[in-house]
Amino acid sequence: SLSIVQARLVGLAHFTVGYIFTYAAFLIASTAGIYG
Repeated sequence: SLSIVQARLVGLAHFTVGYIFTYAAFLIASTAGIYG
């Protein structure tokens, strides 16, 4: 069961990191559009 928990944590971590990078890219693009 430990491996299942680890797999879920890894999946959640990857999802969170991907979401953060996507949101950061969106903010950067918006900022560039405003000040560019």
